Amino acid sequence: MKATSIVLVLMLFFNGVSMMGQEAAPTGGAPESVVQTQPKQDEPAAEAVEKTEDAEDTEAETEEGEEEKSGVITIEDIMVRGGWLMNVIAGLSLLAIALLFFYLLSMRQGTLYPRSFIMEAQDAAEDGDLEGLRDLCLNNGSCAAKIIGAALEQCEDGHVADHVILRDAMEDEGGRQAGMLWQRLQYLMDIAVIAPMVGLLGTVWGMMVSFSGLESGVSMINKADTLANGVSQAMYTTFGGLIVGIFAMAMYDLMRGRLNKLIGGMESACNSVLRRLSASNRL
Repeated sequence: MKATSIVLVLMLFFNGVSMMGQEAAPTGGAPESVVQTQPKQDEPAAEAVEKTEDAEDTEAETEEGEEEKSGVITIEDIMVRGGWLMNVIAGLSLLAIALLFFYLLSMRQGTLYPRSFIMEAQDAAEDGDLEGLRDLCLNNGSCAAKIIGAALEQCEDGHVADHVILRDAMEDEGGRQAGMLWQRLQYLMDIAVIAPMVGLLGTVWGMMVSFSGLESGVSMINKADTLANGVSQAMYTTFGGLIVGIFAMAMYDLMRGRLNKLIGGMESACNSVLRRLSASNRL
């Protein structure tokens, strides 16, 4: 009996020990699960760090691109920063271009003294056909036709007037026609003078804006921004006015030489008609 009871006690003791070991096993495995799950919890943090680095790289590239573009000045920048006076300067530039095309189309031999008209006028003057020459001048609206027509007005009753009288009449009308042509060309010179003056007005206006901002600015940052805006406006308007003025003056010089040549050719053509008309009167 004693042996049996001892065996039962030992069995109960070992069973209790085994049960305690089983209960302790899950608690002992907890650190492993924690250790295993720790990398999973670090993955979002690593992704966030990578995204932050990518964003910083993108911002750096954007800043570099802006720095590269900061040294480039476009026409849009000049128009916007120059203020409302840049619209006036742009209008003057368009007017100068329009006048240039008008001069190229109107101030040429085909409109001032057409070759076909001069040849027909020479033939009529050589034949002494005053009526035919008068009709020819009336049907032609060129400057040469008006000059020759003014000389024909001195002829009465179908007789050719004296050479001196015809020459004086042609010179007077030729001076009026040349004055009208020079007056047209003067508009381009006016733009060459007005455009820099408008740019100078923009300079004064920009300085006024800068100094008024320095007086009324709340903080140093606001004052610095106002000063920079005013100075930039002054510089841009001055630049635009000078560009338009230089262009207009250069085109005026070119057209002046062209007009001098055309007026000389027109005088020669009209004088050739006058010489033939005077020669026919002698006959």
